[in-house]
Amino acid sequence: MIDHQKVYDIVGFEHLHRHSDFSLLDGYAMVMEYAKRSKQINQRYLCITDHGMMGAIPQQISACEKHGISPLFGCELYMNPLQPDMESIDDEGREELKKLRKSYHLLAVAVTNEGYKNLVQLTSWAWLHGFYYRPRVNYEKLLKHKEGIIFGSGCYNCEIGQTFDKLGEDAAMDMVARYKEMFGDAFYLELMLLDFSKQKPYNAFLLRAHDKFGIPLIVTNDCHYCNESDSHYQRLMLMVETKRTIMDIQQAIAEGKADELFELQDQNLWMKSEEELNAKWLKDYSDIFDYDLFKQAKMNTVKICEMASVVLDRSSKLPELPDENTALRQQAMSGFNKRRLPQDNIYVPRLREELDLMCSKGFSSYFLIEKMMTDEARRKCPELLGWGTGEEAVGPGRGSGVGSLVNYCLRITDVDPLKHGLLFSRFLSPARGGKQQKTRFTIPPISEAAPEVEECPFDA
Repeated sequence: MIDHQKVYDIVGFEHLHRHSDFSLLDGYAMVMEYAKRSKQINQRYLCITDHGMMGAIPQQISACEKHGISPLFGCELYMNPLQPDMESIDDEGREELKKLRKSYHLLAVAVTNEGYKNLVQLTSWAWLHGFYYRPRVNYEKLLKHKEGIIFGSGCYNCEIGQTFDKLGEDAAMDMVARYKEMFGDAFYLELMLLDFSKQKPYNAFLLRAHDKFGIPLIVTNDCHYCNESDSHYQRLMLMVETKRTIMDIQQAIAEGKADELFELQDQNLWMKSEEELNAKWLKDYSDIFDYDLFKQAKMNTVKICEMASVVLDRSSKLPELPDENTALRQQAMSGFNKRRLPQDNIYVPRLREELDLMCSKGFSSYFLIEKMMTDEARRKCPELLGWGTGEEAVGPGRGSGVGSLVNYCLRITDVDPLKHGLLFSRFLSPARGGKQQKTRFTIPPISEAAPEVEECPFDA
């Protein structure tokens, strides 16, 4: 007999498998919706695991700060064990690769700073070197960059699930053993309480694999939208992604092939509370695994969240050039002279104001590096093209950056912002963020030129 009261006890559960609208034409919910829902159902963490990318992280951080919860950074990787470096493949080789088009899913959640860096390495390599229909990684890259990452077996479209589907249980058990060997204690078997027709037998297999290998279990819900009422819209979006029309869906139903269409089977992918998850287990999955296993699988999700200690360094990662503030001042003054700008009470205070703010924000090296890049582009362009002055590589500038007089003096841009009435505050202002510094730099009067720079001919 199942103790129904016991089932509804709250032992702790956190969603570790969740897709946002960055999982294009697959995830329907926006990150801020998930964060708001997390607060409503007493979740303490927000883990986003979009397909093949980590693009939601900036929004994830902002959403977590707003709602007072902690972010976990993850990704549902696309994986093919034989995925080569696509840059080394010629056209003939690409034809052969059509045999290897399959992209398996693999859940990956960073729990340390090293793990976050490794996950960035994996997703970056997948897009730059492993892209073949999907941004894919292989075993070699996974083994090289596995430290600090918790791996979940993923949905039915993972390598284990597809092996179970196509080759049977024995082959799938061998695949589980391979993943256990690759990832050790950082590997978890992922149970999902879904309506997908193949999910129940697959869960039963995972439980047998758990008994055989001692691999811990987690419960996930493969969230693709935030609220139960969003199911209809996500199904429509999936139809766009799979290039099916409503008529195709209706015909499949009429022909008795509805079980083959994932869009029709699962209206269960919303972000459930622990109480809703408990109700789903009791209704549909209590005959597959007992309450104690279900309870432990939920608690393991909390355990993973609590072991995570990723603290992103969000400061500027630019190289710091020697004497950056002095160098910026010198080069800006030199450019001011070369541009023969008016020596009046409009240009001089503006230049001093901009330099003061740039240095206090810690951006001096940034602007010096930008100057190096534009100078080198002008130098190299005629050599590469065989014609021109080099301006073809840079142009006059665009966006709010042309509102900076310093940029004009450094020749990063070629637009005089005062002549055209452009505001520097649209580009940079005291209210906007910058690199944290212990002290605020003070810019000397602009007339105090450095010895190696031509002296400014006016008294500031």
